[in-house]
Amino acid sequence: MPAAVSVALGLRIAGSVISAESVARALDREKLLLVLDNCEHLVDAVAKLAETIVRLCPNASVLATSQEILRIEGEYVYRVPPLDVPPSRRDDKDIIREYSAVQLFNARLIALDAGSSAYPENPPLIAAICRHLDGIPLAIEFAAARVATLGLQQTADLLGDRFSLLTAGRRTALPRHQTLRAALDWSYELLPEAERILLRRLAICAGEFTLEAATAVMGDAGVTTATVAEGIASLAAKSLVSLDALAPSGRWRLLETIRAYALDKLTGSGEAEVIAHRHAVFFRDLFAMAADGPFVDFHNLPRYARDLDNMRAALGWAFSRGAEKVDIGIGLAVAAGPVLLATSMLPECHRWSEQALLALDDSRRGTTDEMRLQANLGYSLMFTGGGADKTQAALDRSLSIAEDCGEVSYQMWLLSALNIFHFRAGNSRLTLQCARRSLAVAEAIDDPAAFALAHFVLGNSLYLLGDLKGARAEFETAIQNRSRAQRASKLFFGFDVAAPAAMGLASTLCLQGYPRQATEQAHRILEDAVQIKHSVTLSLTLIHAVLLFLWTGDLQAAENVIDWYIANGRSHSLRMQVVVGRGFKALLAISRGDPQTGTDILQSCVQELRAASYGMMASPFNISLAEGLAATGRFDESISVIDDGIQLVEANGDLIYMTELLRVKGTLLLAMPEPRVAEAEMLLIRSIELSRQQGARASELRAATNLAELMSAQGRREDARSLLEPLFERFEGRDTADLKAAERLLATLHQV
Repeated sequence: MPAAVSVALGLRIAGSVISAESVARALDREKLLLVLDNCEHLVDAVAKLAETIVRLCPNASVLATSQEILRIEGEYVYRVPPLDVPPSRRDDKDIIREYSAVQLFNARLIALDAGSSAYPENPPLIAAICRHLDGIPLAIEFAAARVATLGLQQTADLLGDRFSLLTAGRRTALPRHQTLRAALDWSYELLPEAERILLRRLAICAGEFTLEAATAVMGDAGVTTATVAEGIASLAAKSLVSLDALAPSGRWRLLETIRAYALDKLTGSGEAEVIAHRHAVFFRDLFAMAADGPFVDFHNLPRYARDLDNMRAALGWAFSRGAEKVDIGIGLAVAAGPVLLATSMLPECHRWSEQALLALDDSRRGTTDEMRLQANLGYSLMFTGGGADKTQAALDRSLSIAEDCGEVSYQMWLLSALNIFHFRAGNSRLTLQCARRSLAVAEAIDDPAAFALAHFVLGNSLYLLGDLKGARAEFETAIQNRSRAQRASKLFFGFDVAAPAAMGLASTLCLQGYPRQATEQAHRILEDAVQIKHSVTLSLTLIHAVLLFLWTGDLQAAENVIDWYIANGRSHSLRMQVVVGRGFKALLAISRGDPQTGTDILQSCVQELRAASYGMMASPFNISLAEGLAATGRFDESISVIDDGIQLVEANGDLIYMTELLRVKGTLLLAMPEPRVAEAEMLLIRSIELSRQQGARASELRAATNLAELMSAQGRREDARSLLEPLFERFEGRDTADLKAAERLLATLHQV
C-alpha cells in the first residue's frame, strides 16, 4: 500500500523498502487531500498508512472509502446510506420524483435514451422498483439498464430473481461492479468464515431481528450471546447489517438485496432447514407469551408487532413442510392469534387459524389450542364477512371448550363477541342472553375490565330492545369500571370499551331528548378516537357516531365520519364495514335530494348485507330506502319495504327502530296520490305511544311533529299546538333538524 501511494503521488523515496513512515516523511508539510477508494480488502494496511500520514503530516488529509471503518485515531466517519425511496402507497407523481433513488433511476433512463418509455406514465412503478432494490445505487443503475431493453413492467416483474436480471454493468467498470451478484460476492468473500455463517443464518429473519433471535438461529454449541453480538457489530461496521437507531432496544435488519443474496448462500450451505426450524421455534415461544389469555395490552404490542414479519415467515415455513412440522405450525398459529387480532390483521388471523384447525388431530380436539384457534377464527370471520354460519359455529365451539376447561377469560370475551355478532344480526333475544351470561362470568373474574366489557354489551342489548333507561345505566357503569381497570387488563383481544361505551351513551342521550349534550360528547369522543389503533374498537365507535349525526341532521359531520368509517374498513379488509359505508353514502344522497342515485346504491347494499346475514343496519337502511322510493314516485315498493322492515323488527325484537318505522309508514301513506289519512294517523299515534314507553323523547318529537302537521291541515290547529308545544318546550336548544322543523310548525300554529 505505501509503495502504491508513493508511485501515485510521484514521491522519490530512497531505499528498497517503502513504509508508511517514509511516505509520510516524503510528504512532510505538503498540503494535499489523499483519496483512498475501496479499502475494505486492504483495511489493515490502509489504516496504518492513514494514521501515520495524519500523525506526521499536519497539512495532509485522507479521505478513505470502505465498507468498514478504519478505527484509527483522528478518524471521522460519514456513513453513506442507501438513496431515499418513496414509501409504499405514495402515488403523487411530484412527490415521488423528489426522492433521490427515483432521480438516479430517471437520470440513467435518460442517459440510455429510455426515459420516454417509462416516465412519467408510471412513477409509482418506478418507486416500487427503487424500494425493492433498497435504494442501492448500483442495483438501481442495473435496473435502469434493463428497462432500456425489457421495459418497465417486465423489469419490475422479474426483480424476484434480481441476481440473474441485474447483470448489465458498464463495460469499463471493475469486474465486481459488472453484476449485482459480483458486487456482493466481493463483500462476502472478504468476510471471515464465522461472519459468513452468521450473515447467511441471519437471512432467515424476515424484517428485523434482535440479539436473542440471532443467538437462537445460530444455536451451535459454544456460541454465546457475546460472540453473536460481536459478529453483528462487525457485519454492521461493514454495512452488511443495519441498526435501527430508533428502536428502544437493539434491533437490526438486512437490506432485502443483501438478504436475498445471503438466503442463496444459506440454501447452498445445506443447513437452511435446520436454521428455519430454530427460527420458527424461537418465534413460537416468543409469541406464546401473548397467548396466555384473550387480551393483549397495547403497551406491550410493539414488542410483538415488530416481529410479525418473522412470525409470517415461520408460519409459512412450518405449514409448507407437511406433517413433520405441523406441531410447530399449530403452536405458531395459536401464539400469533391474539397479536394479529390486537393489530387488526383479521384476514391473516383467519388464514392461519383456519389452516391450523385443519391440521389438528383427534388428540388436540377439545383442548385449549382448539379453543384459541376457534376464537381467533370466529372473531376474524365476523368482521371480514366470512359467513354468518361459519362465524357462529367457530365462536360457539370455542365457548363450549372454554366452559369445559374453566377458561373464564375466554368465556368472557367469547360471550361478548357473540353478543356483538347477534347485535349485528339484529337478534335482540340472543344478544340479551349473551350479555347476561357475560355479566355472570365477569362476576366470577371480578376484574373492572371484565365488568366494563359486560356492562357495555348489556347496554348495547338494552338499547336494541328500546330500553333506553336501562341502556344508559349500563353504558355509564361500563365507563366507570373502565376507568378503574388496571392498564394491563383493560383490553380483551385488543378491544377497549371506553370509546364505544361513551358513544353508545351519547346515542342514548340523543334519543332521550338531550341532543346538545349528546353531540358535544360525540365530538369529544371523535377527537380522541384518532388515537385508536384497533380497527374493531374504532368501527363500533364510528358507526354510533354516524347514526347520531344523521339523526340530528348534521349531514356534513355524518359524511366526515362515514369517510373515516370506510377508510378504516378498507385499510383492515373489513368487507362488511365498507358495504355499510356505501349504504351510508346512499342514505346521504337521499337526504340531500338525490333519491334516484341513493336508492339504486342502497338497494345493492341491502341485498349484499342480507346475503351475509348482516342485520345491524337493516332497519335504518330500510327506512331510508322506503323514503327514497317514495320520493321517486314508487309508493307501492316503498310501502312493501317499510312493511318488511316492521315484520323484521317484530321477529327480531330490535324495537328501538319500531318507532321510526311506524312514523315513516304514516308519512308515506299521507304522501301517496290517494292518501290513507286514517291509517296514517293511527300509525303516528302508535309511534308516539311507543316512543313514550321507551323514553325516546327525540322519536316522540318527530312523530308528534308529523301528526301536528296532519292536524293543522285538517283544521285542528289547537289540537296540533297542544300536542307539540309541551313536548317541544322540554328540549334545550334548537340545534337539530327536528327541533327546527317543530319550531317552524309551532310558529305557523300561533299565527291568527
